[in-house]
Amino acid sequence: MARTTFIKLLAVGLVVALVVLPGCGRSDEQATEAGTAEGTTQADESSDTGTTEGKLPPAFDLPDLDGNRMTLADFAGKVVVLDLWATWCPPCRQEIPFLVELYEENKDAGLVVVGIGLDDGGAGALKPFVEQNGVTYTILVGNRDVGQAYKLQGIPTTFVLDRDGRIAAKHLGFRPSDADVMREEVARLLGTAGEEA
Repeated sequence: MARTTFIKLLAVGLVVALVVLPGCGRSDEQATEAGTAEGTTQADESSDTGTTEGKLPPAFDLPDLDGNRMTLADFAGKVVVLDLWATWCPPCRQEIPFLVELYEENKDAGLVVVGIGLDDGGAGALKPFVEQNGVTYTILVGNRDVGQAYKLQGIPTTFVLDRDGRIAAKHLGFRPSDADVMREEVARLLGTAGEEA
């Protein structure tokens, strides 16, 4: 009887963890590295650059899957959904079809979706996944420096940037209910809120 109760409690605990923590966490090594990078939080938050609403996100210069370099400045004047993710992360994989749909629905109105893949295998790991899953938006090859600069606490971490390049919203993890929230944020920033889809 005690064993059955223990198993039930364990199952409930797992369900709660999945509901409350809808993102993939970091390894202890990644957390330590990020903790070192977070030592500069005070300086970052006092500047115009940071990872909170109203700030300009940290700059990057990363290759796409074909090796072409891209920066945030390449998307100036656009509404940008910036998604930091990895192929091995279940919530990241769940978010991708929504991001493809969001991009296809709004690209003509000025939306850009940029995924920064954080797989250790780089483009070699990302490219097959992108092809198999019909990803139509821009994918860049990230690295640990990006994770540190963006102070990742888990993935996916998704930023919605306004046309001035500032963070309008930040989402950690992904639940199906997040799709409606992000869709509304994008519509508001594009000026399409209230229009028929």
